[in-house]
Amino acid sequence: MTTNTMTLPKPILPEYSITLPACKKKVKYRPFVVKEEKILLMALESAEIEQIVTALKGVISNCTYGKLNPEELSIPDLCFMFINIRAKSVGETSTPELTCKHCEASNPVEIDLTKIKLKTHEGHTNKIKLSSDRGMIMKYPTIEMATSVIDDPTINPDSESFEAIASCIETIYDGENVYKSEDYSIEELIKFVGELTHKQFDSILKFFETMPELRHIVNFECRKCKKNNKMILGGIRDFFL
Repeated sequence: MTTNTMTLPKPILPEYSITLPACKKKVKYRPFVVKEEKILLMALESAEIEQIVTALKGVISNCTYGKLNPEELSIPDLCFMFINIRAKSVGETSTPELTCKHCEASNPVEIDLTKIKLKTHEGHTNKIKLSSDRGMIMKYPTIEMATSVIDDPTINPDSESFEAIASCIETIYDGENVYKSEDYSIEELIKFVGELTHKQFDSILKFFETMPELRHIVNFECRKCKKNNKMILGGIRDFFL
């Protein structure tokens, strides 16, 4: 038997481009391949947030040819990027199993991924006013920061959520003076946040609570009880499966 020593050619993958809604960066990307999809499915089935995050970051980095660093990507842009990669990889529709709120029957409901947009809440701003001439400009958290900021019910200067909030400060201004966060240590930023009033701190929390998010309203009739359901989908898991 003769062994062929020639290297097999690599498959030619289609290429697309998209502008991320938060950072306004234009990026080229490709669909994920079978081996990458398998990693994603295994991560989602594990239900382990750390494994899911690792898989998402790996796929986004690979599919954008390493030009996009998912560790620096804000939550809104990361979600938007992944949904578009998914749509070009396995189809522009997804059919998750949704549970009827009346009889708890499972219903497959088709979703058009091309219609999923980032929703910006009314009143959202990244400019936090602390006084008439003093304030802060915030930046969106990365996926590592998000859980600790939103899910920690006891925010205090020693918690991970407090550090995450401080890490999302882009600049602090005082009249005509502008202080870039990159010029200060995280300890200095944490101390600054800790010396804010309760009302000022609530303004920062509102920034996180109202930041843009993937959101899609689904209406369907239960195939068992025939009653109407209205659900809001908002997680990557909802749109991937």
